[in-house]
Amino acid sequence: MEPDAPKTVARQSLNVTDLRRDLERCSLARHVEWHESVGSTNDEARRLGRAGGQHGALVVAEEQTRGRGRRQRRWDSPAGGGIYLSVLLRPPPEAEQEYAAGVQLAAGIAVLETIAPLLPNPVELVWPNDVFSVGLKLAGVLVEGETMGRGLDLLVCGIGLNVNQAREDFDAALGGVGGSLRMLSGRPQDRHALLVRLLFNLESWERVARAGDGHALAERFVSLSPTSVGCRTQVRTAEGLVEGQSAGVTAQGALILETPEGVREIFVGELERAWRKQ
Repeated sequence: MEPDAPKTVARQSLNVTDLRRDLERCSLARHVEWHESVGSTNDEARRLGRAGGQHGALVVAEEQTRGRGRRQRRWDSPAGGGIYLSVLLRPPPEAEQEYAAGVQLAAGIAVLETIAPLLPNPVELVWPNDVFSVGLKLAGVLVEGETMGRGLDLLVCGIGLNVNQAREDFDAALGGVGGSLRMLSGRPQDRHALLVRLLFNLESWERVARAGDGHALAERFVSLSPTSVGCRTQVRTAEGLVEGQSAGVTAQGALILETPEGVREIFVGELERAWRKQ
């Protein structure tokens, strides 16, 4: 069953000419493709990659009708409400997997550093790369890869950031955890300025990933993620629920859990609950 079309938020559309001008020096916006409406910006960036698109091709949409997060979960993407973008990335030869892990960390870091100065309350990363403040989810990252030959040929880094939505713009069926910068700051935000700042921040951290410095990425991620260390944690994996005490993040992006059976590194999973011992 197709999801309902997203609600429309009163807004001023992004201007592709202005974006191209202000992102002219950004290596992650060498080609800018803007859409009024798409199913998914990740799908559009993947299409560009399959057609031979270059590293740094950027897809931006006013709305997504089939926006998704991890595990194919729906991501509400109302027209004009947020920032919905995907960047096509070409991994460095012989280091594809390390780069992919680095991009996962880099994207979450870049989003948090972009929005934290705008909000009155602390903003935190929740492994693997969601962004929360006062219990509300503000942004999510979805990195997808594709192999067209022997190695990982392309990555697509998708980011959804809730900017100017009101509370009623979030589907109650999704659990009531959605929030926006407007809701938490008390005022509308400039989506153009945010998008430009986000891309330059992402560019800086993507260069760290390309240099292979996973330790620097992990260290920065943990500094922004209070639940990544010293919390009793439950993670949903393909094998079931894993519980233990969080003990950091590896250079490969795995969450370290100290369990009764020993230390585990969780590469793929969903953090369901994390709390500090009383």
